[in-house]
Amino acid sequence: MGKLVITDECLVPRRLTWMYYKGPDPIGFLKNFPTTLRFQFDVSTTRCRQRKLLWDYTGDPIRFYNEWIVKKELSRFTNMQIELRALGYVSKSKKDGDFSLEITGENQHTFKPSNWFTKYIWVLYNYMFYNKLRERYTAMCRDYIDGFMNWCKENYNMRTVTTPDAMLEGMRDEEETERMVKRTGFGKEDKPPSGDEEKQEA
Repeated sequence: MGKLVITDECLVPRRLTWMYYKGPDPIGFLKNFPTTLRFQFDVSTTRCRQRKLLWDYTGDPIRFYNEWIVKKELSRFTNMQIELRALGYVSKSKKDGDFSLEITGENQHTFKPSNWFTKYIWVLYNYMFYNKLRERYTAMCRDYIDGFMNWCKENYNMRTVTTPDAMLEGMRDEEETERMVKRTGFGKEDKPPSGDEEKQEA
């Protein structure tokens, strides 16, 4: 029998939020990123990992793209998942630069019924009781993201921006950066924002 999955996005009405850093040694900040994420989201090493790392050393400045994913269990049925993507550059000579950090988060509520009766009971339980817990978990997920963003502002003078174009605009004249943007899909919302998506896998 299939499983029932309900997904709640944490940053509604928007799906994504961005932060921007400009200053010395952006690489130093990103090298310590896994430790920062584990501390801020209170997860173990196995629940936080770097998913992708791309570098382009051929030019000056050096272009880079990183992805991280954080998973945190909130209950027996609910897991929080935070995804972060950074795209930016650093000067070879001065060692300064900037990057834009894209953040998105969602809670996944999963139930694997053994038969149709238990599936019906869980749907009823979700409708009558678990909905309130889902609202609490969504607020908790948003609080984790806000806490992380505030930490970045206080420690690295990062700022919140409404679009990654603040950083990318000056770089888009260069073909390599343009190709990296297209290859990673950075800054593009690939699905419309929603607070409650339900799907059933057969």
